[in-house]
Amino acid sequence: MLKRSLLILAALPVLMQAANITTLLKALDKRPESRLDLLAVDKSSLGEQALSDKLMPRVDLYAGYEIYNSPNGMLPLAPNELIGMVKDQRIGQPFSKQIMREGVNFTWPLFVKSIYTLKEKARLLHVASKEKRRLSLIQRQAVVVGSVAQLRYLEALKTALKTKKRSIEKTAVTTRVKTRTGRAPQSALFVLNSHINELDIAMNTIDQNINLLTSKIETLTGIYLKRSVPLRMKSDVKRGDIFALKPLQKRVEASQKGVQAAGEAYMPSIVTKGSYTYSQADAYNNGERLHEHFGTAGLYVTMPLFDSSKGTASQEAKLAYLQEKTRYDQTRHSLTVQARQLVREIGLLKKSVALAKKSVADQQRLLKIAKVSLQTENITEEEYLRYEDALANAKANLYNFRAKEWQDVAQLAVIYGNDLKEIVK
Repeated sequence: MLKRSLLILAALPVLMQAANITTLLKALDKRPESRLDLLAVDKSSLGEQALSDKLMPRVDLYAGYEIYNSPNGMLPLAPNELIGMVKDQRIGQPFSKQIMREGVNFTWPLFVKSIYTLKEKARLLHVASKEKRRLSLIQRQAVVVGSVAQLRYLEALKTALKTKKRSIEKTAVTTRVKTRTGRAPQSALFVLNSHINELDIAMNTIDQNINLLTSKIETLTGIYLKRSVPLRMKSDVKRGDIFALKPLQKRVEASQKGVQAAGEAYMPSIVTKGSYTYSQADAYNNGERLHEHFGTAGLYVTMPLFDSSKGTASQEAKLAYLQEKTRYDQTRHSLTVQARQLVREIGLLKKSVALAKKSVADQQRLLKIAKVSLQTENITEEEYLRYEDALANAKANLYNFRAKEWQDVAQLAVIYGNDLKEIVK
């Protein structure tokens, strides 16, 4: 019973607060998605083995019972040997209407050029599968990092709204006193309370979005986050060749081998074949029980002269190559443009973060002045709330710029194949 309970607990998702982003990224390696990717790699490795198997000997055992409407030979006989049997009817002649046969035969392809080329194609597809597995893992890492960055943005935004709400509530307290003494109209308090209600609605919407993000992260990692984890840059993204193109590049090379193999299907192939047969029957001339055996072995060269299906297969292989090549060229162009755009945008976002910090500081100073002005009745409640809104918007911009920068870094890491465990901490 205890063992079963432990198994059930092991199957449940990990409901815990991850210590850091590295914990989340490491959890991806143990998820079903990673196991499925690994199984896909293992399956692709069998493609080359299946082609190697075609070059191995094939051996079959067989047994059968044959019935004829006239006596049939149990084995090939030389004419001189047959003449002696016909002259002496006491000798059971190896012919019968019912023959039991059993034996073994083998086929061994010694040289089939297209198979060697197809093995190379299968090897390239296996490499493509391994590269795709690594790319898929980094893509999932990028989703986790981007989601955590967005989660931190929403949490910071909610904190800013809470701060704004507390500030307005303090103002509402003093405004309530003024309305009681007749120094401020009752509508001033209504304006502040309405704004507080709008803040509660906005924070509830943020909570809904936070719930969606935590569910997304839990789906990928199996870990439920009660709150976000810090994100710090460990090192910059290492740029070089576009790693995201590697799976497609290997598929293009594999399709080229497919075209080559289709052309090699017209080349001669060399096969050796052989068989051994043991036959039992009653001789048709005197009913004597006979047991005979014979064997054959040969080396054969075959060359196709006409097979329209091979021509069609060749055209299909060429079209498959053109499709893979076009897909590769299209993806290479879009990723090259995207990489340049992300590099420029990261630089611009760093500048935006610095400007947003200055804007937050300025708005905080202006809000202090506005609170004093409201106390001295130099501005109305509506004018004061504009300063509260301006500070909240400045903070929202700052948090949004930071989240966008992390999302761009994660996307750039995917393009260049950087393990995000080495980028963030």
